[in-house]
Amino acid sequence: MKTLFTFGLTLLTIVVFGQDCDCKSQLTYVINYYENNNPAYQKIKNDVKESQKYQSDKAKLLKKAKLEKDNDACILHLDAYVSLLKDHHSSIGYQLKRTDLSTPELMTAFKTSEHYRRFKKVSIDTLQLIPYLKSKDYEAIEGIYSDGGKIVFGIVKKAKSKNKYEAIVLKQNKLLDVGHVLMELTQKENRVFDIRYNVGLLGYNFDNIFKSMTIENGQIANFGYSKTQKGPKANDKPYEFKTVTDSVNYLRLSDFDAQLTDKLEAFYSEIDQTIQSKPYLIIDVRNNGGGSERSYLNLLPYAYTRPLKIDSSSVWVSPENIKRYEETGEEGYKELIERMKKAEPFTFIPQSEKGTDTYTLDNPTAYPKKIVVLFNRGTASAAEGMIMYFMQSDKVITVGENSGGYIGYGNALTAQTPCGKFKIRSTTTKYEEKSKYEFVGIPPMHKVSKEKDWIQYAMSLLSVK
Repeated sequence: MKTLFTFGLTLLTIVVFGQDCDCKSQLTYVINYYENNNPAYQKIKNDVKESQKYQSDKAKLLKKAKLEKDNDACILHLDAYVSLLKDHHSSIGYQLKRTDLSTPELMTAFKTSEHYRRFKKVSIDTLQLIPYLKSKDYEAIEGIYSDGGKIVFGIVKKAKSKNKYEAIVLKQNKLLDVGHVLMELTQKENRVFDIRYNVGLLGYNFDNIFKSMTIENGQIANFGYSKTQKGPKANDKPYEFKTVTDSVNYLRLSDFDAQLTDKLEAFYSEIDQTIQSKPYLIIDVRNNGGGSERSYLNLLPYAYTRPLKIDSSSVWVSPENIKRYEETGEEGYKELIERMKKAEPFTFIPQSEKGTDTYTLDNPTAYPKKIVVLFNRGTASAAEGMIMYFMQSDKVITVGENSGGYIGYGNALTAQTPCGKFKIRSTTTKYEEKSKYEFVGIPPMHKVSKEKDWIQYAMSLLSVK
């Protein structure tokens, strides 16, 4: 689930556009690629009802793409298609490249071009607008944002609109003038916005990129912008431990990023004695987007009551997938590549011939006697892997709402669309059990509404006051 949309420092080579670069041609290519190489599609193909719906939705998208004249906006149709696969780890991305603006002459030519001058610019009075934006509450979408340096803009609600905003440049720099509209935002839900980002102003090979994202806590995180005013002081650590009562401990784990693994292991060591001293433990993995499986392995002894079943994974064999694995150049894939080449094309084979079916622990702990695991739709990937193991325990009660459903497919590899406009990210493996929960999420034993105090509810299930 941890997928930030960034522009990256590495500039990508762009293939020159040819005659088949219209949106329908690109969508047709993307459809063919996924249908031949994506494991999630194979599940749809073998389900009559799902296949009929997929074919109907695909036909509608092809009609829309045929009418699309904006090459940049084609991403919207490609994204809509990938969502039909119900495979959260597959996606369409941008092949971004920046114009060479390294000399004053190149910069002048860029800024005087007709293309640059087409971008929208509004007349603003910064002496009035800046104080207005500074007066806005930190949690409001309106306010002043920056990348921490050269780009400063204010998000302002459009006149006579209920849900539309503009990000207007407040500070001139080499590329941007005061009044340039850097983004156009449409609010879809409480904090969810569809954004049209006018990156052509910054010298990229796209005029606009499109992204739907959550904006909260003063952060437009996917684009690297945040509010210039300071918000309320928050607990920045993605983990927390505290004693709730004489019999209950509480452990919050909001991130399993691989860079946190060593810190988490040291943290677990510090709290181990306290965890084992009380009969009840609440583990809160709400909004944990995943990361490394190592991040939770030290917790398994607390929940272990029987050998843990390890889900088997399979690789979808296709000529293109073989090429993708070869392109990685990784030594660890050599044996798999050889087996894929010998296998019948367009079939699944075991990802590993040396895998084990169960995981046994020799040192399970007596305490805690009961564990409640809290999770929600923001819980994904490796955090869902933890839930799958904990669910196998007689000690564990799960509480909340369905998890994110980022668990069924993996080993995503990248290919390029024709004309170099976009890149395809497609999974190549599926898990036997976990794939049942892809997209729909893991259901908890006890569903709880967002309005309730989940921790108090967990305490009630433990019969703790």
